[in-house]
Amino acid sequence: MDDNQLQDRLATLEERVGLLEDQLAIHRLINSWGPAVDTGNAEVAGSLFAEDGLLESDMSYLIGPAAVSAMVKAEGHQSLIRDGSAHIPAFPIVDIEGDQARATGYTRVYRHTDDGYEVWRVSANHWEFRRTHDGWRVARRTNHVIDGGPEANKILARAFDPKR
Repeated sequence: MDDNQLQDRLATLEERVGLLEDQLAIHRLINSWGPAVDTGNAEVAGSLFAEDGLLESDMSYLIGPAAVSAMVKAEGHQSLIRDGSAHIPAFPIVDIEGDQARATGYTRVYRHTDDGYEVWRVSANHWEFRRTHDGWRVARRTNHVIDGGPEANKILARAFDPKR
């Protein structure tokens, strides 16, 4: 193997390792959401989002870290925490293109009851990320409850056709 071949292989390896590191960082962002909101850590929940990041769902429309933090501090969310909640993401499908990325998957929210736990909400999620000087941040998260209507299916279909 000559020096050019070795340099090409090294460059390919560096590119692949960089992609794996980006995927791991994105999975960490997604998986940080549940522990942050279930413990009421509004600062961490907000910090996952870019300054103009959008959290859009059938329940809310929030722009920026301060709005996300305020939602976590609000009485509706605090009562969910007091009941005992667990936001559990499924392993999403992630696609990365340079400094932009997207992920599509499911989230389940469990709520504690006298009989144990019940599934309170199952949602389709589409996340959009961008790399910032502070690392990857959520640019947009679209979340819709799976209720038999077309909205959740449209979100899930984006895993295979991002233009949808």
